[in-house]
Amino acid sequence: MRLQKPGVTDPSSGEKSMNPTTQVLQTKQAIVLCLVMSNLCLMASNVSAQSWQQPVEAMSNPPAARQNAAAIYDPVADRVVLMGGRSSSGDLNDTWALDLPTLQWQKLSTTGTKPAARHTHNAVYDPGSHQMLIWSGRSISAEGSTLRNDVWSLDLATMVWHEIIAASSAPNARYGTAAIFDVAAGELVNFAGFTDEGRFDDTWRLHPGSGQWRDVSAPIRPGARCLHTSAYDSARERMIIFGGQRGPDALDDVWSLDLGTNRWQALPAMPAGGRRFPAASFDSAGERFLTFGGEKDGTRYADLWALSNQGSEWQLLSADGEGPPPRDRAVLLYDESRRRLVLFGGTSDDGHLADTWILPLRSPTVVESLTETQPSSLALSAAYPNPFNGEIHVGVQVGTDLPAQLTVFDLLGRPIRTLQEIRPGIEAAQRSWDATDDDGRPVASGVYLLRLQAGDEAVFRRVALVR
Repeated sequence: MRLQKPGVTDPSSGEKSMNPTTQVLQTKQAIVLCLVMSNLCLMASNVSAQSWQQPVEAMSNPPAARQNAAAIYDPVADRVVLMGGRSSSGDLNDTWALDLPTLQWQKLSTTGTKPAARHTHNAVYDPGSHQMLIWSGRSISAEGSTLRNDVWSLDLATMVWHEIIAASSAPNARYGTAAIFDVAAGELVNFAGFTDEGRFDDTWRLHPGSGQWRDVSAPIRPGARCLHTSAYDSARERMIIFGGQRGPDALDDVWSLDLGTNRWQALPAMPAGGRRFPAASFDSAGERFLTFGGEKDGTRYADLWALSNQGSEWQLLSADGEGPPPRDRAVLLYDESRRRLVLFGGTSDDGHLADTWILPLRSPTVVESLTETQPSSLALSAAYPNPFNGEIHVGVQVGTDLPAQLTVFDLLGRPIRTLQEIRPGIEAAQRSWDATDDDGRPVASGVYLLRLQAGDEAVFRRVALVR
C-alpha cells in the first residue's frame, strides 16, 4: 500500500465545484458529425428503448447507499455480485447479491480475510475459475488517503476470499482505473488510473493463477487519465474505454484495445461530450458498447448512449416514462439471459443512492445485427448469452449458392459438435448449441469457436462456457 504523495492533485472531486443545477440531456434530432481528418462520417440518432423500471422487490433490503462500488454479472448463479464502495459514513467492504429472477438483494456471508474497505476499485468475472476479482481502489481514513494495487479473488461457489500475491513487478498503486477480463487469455486487463505519481497511461495484464503481471503498453495509446470506464466487447475480443479526466476537463474520447495484439485504436468521440465517472457495459445481443450518465462541468446526466460494434455510429437510447435521476459513479451491468440493463447506486445532487433500476433493451433482429456487423455472403451474429452455462444461440446468414455447415471447435482446433447444415440462399436463421459434443456428452467449461463454413469461406465467433 502507498500513501498518496503531497502535492499530487486529487481528481476524485472532479477538480471543479459541483453545480446543484441538473440538466438532463434531451436529443430530439439526429446529429451528424463529420470527422474530416479521418474521412469518417458519424450519425448519432435517437433510438427508442423500452421503459426503465424500479422493481419493488429490490427496494425491500437494498445495500446501503453508496458510490464507486464494483460489481460483476455471475451467469452461473444468475445474479449480480457487488462489493465495496463509499457511503456517507466511509468506505465499505461488504458483499451483496442481486438475484436476477426475483430482483431481491441479499447480503452475502463470506469467509477468509476480506479486502480492505475501498472505493473506485475494479471487479471482473473470471469464468474459467468462477471467481470475482477485485483490484486497485482507494481508502480514506483519518490517517489519510491510501491508493491500492492489491488483487483479491472471491470464489463464487464457496464464498471464500483469497489474496493473489504478485509474483512479478506490479503496477503502481492506483484508483479510478478501468479493467476487464480477457476470457480467451484468462487474464485481467487494466488501463491507466490515478497513481501515487499522478495519472498514468499504461496497460497491464495479470494472470490470476500465477500472480504474474505484464506491462503491455503500446507506443500508440490513449492519453493518461483516471475516472474513466470500460467494457469487454465479447463479439470482437476487445476492451473499450470511454471518458475520464485529464487536467480539469472531462474527456469524450473512446478507444478499443485489441486483446490479441494489445494495440489501441481510436473510435469516434461521444457526441454528448466528455464525462467523468460514467457507467458502462456491453450489450452482447446487440453488439454495442453502452454508457450511462456521468458528470461534466458540474452537471450530472441520466442519458444512455450506444456505440455500434463497428464503432461508426452513436445512438441516444430514449426510454418512455420516468427513469433514474441524473447520477455519476454508478454501477451498470448487462443481464445476458434477459437482455436488460441493471443500474445501481451512484451519486446524485441529493447525495449517495441505493436505488436499483432495470431497463429491458430493444433487441436487434437477427437480420439487423447481421447487416450492421458482417455484410458478407456468410455471417454469424453475436452469440447470446455469452458467457453461457446452458444453451447459446447465434444468428446465421448464408448468401452463397453452397450449403454451409456450423461447427463447434475447441481452442486446439478439434471439432466438438457438428450442428445442422444450413441451406444456401437463406437470409437469416437462428441455431443453438446445448454445450454437448457429437455423442451428447456435456463439454467442460472453457472458450469455444463457432465456425460457419461454405466452400472456402468461413466466419467465426468465440464463446465462453461456464458451468
